[in-house]
Amino acid sequence: MARPSALSISSASGALPPKSSHIISSIRRERVRMPDPRSPLESLLVSGRFGAAPAVVIGARTPVSLWQASGWGDFDAAAQPLLSTLGFSAPADYRTAIQASGMTLRKTAPDRMLIEGCTDLANYASDALALLDLSHARSVITLSGPAARTVLTQLCSVDVRAKCFRPGEFIQTGIHDVGVLIQCAGEDDFEFYVPVTWAVTVFETIRDNAEPFGYAIKSDDREGAAKEN
Repeated sequence: MARPSALSISSASGALPPKSSHIISSIRRERVRMPDPRSPLESLLVSGRFGAAPAVVIGARTPVSLWQASGWGDFDAAAQPLLSTLGFSAPADYRTAIQASGMTLRKTAPDRMLIEGCTDLANYASDALALLDLSHARSVITLSGPAARTVLTQLCSVDVRAKCFRPGEFIQTGIHDVGVLIQCAGEDDFEFYVPVTWAVTVFETIRDNAEPFGYAIKSDDREGAAKEN
């Protein structure tokens, strides 16, 4: 004789079957603080001079806070409340970095922008605006000195002559098949925002191209970056 199922027993006794087998946890959810990011370039950032008269200085820093905002549909309208709160005006192009209260805004695509030097933006996320903390996902390699722009011309196919790539502007290009964002921080001062997975590869490529000019290595400027922001 077949045994009655649990459902038939419940029905016969007048008890309703449970609506769901999922167990709802009563444990309070709290935001977990991520550990301080560690640069994958630490072993390469040994201070020293290589060449008789170094014309290039190479260094690196870890972004203090770097967030990506992205969305769908009318992204500009969705992002405007956040930008207004942070004190930014709407970006006019995909090349000019905007400064406000120690923060930097770069629009990298029609539906995407990067905000650096800000506080935790997670609470500003909505159905129309996604916010992602990239602080642990990017390394910043610095290149400066009288021959820095010449080295830069050897690294990418974009026209980076002084009249075409000016302080306050950024470009998005590729170095050794790795997508990077390069900020012109001064006449002969550049910053490369690189995915941490490829930071060593890009650093070594920059170093190899700088070798004929003589170069110096500057240790990780993490503390200096924190003070600036």
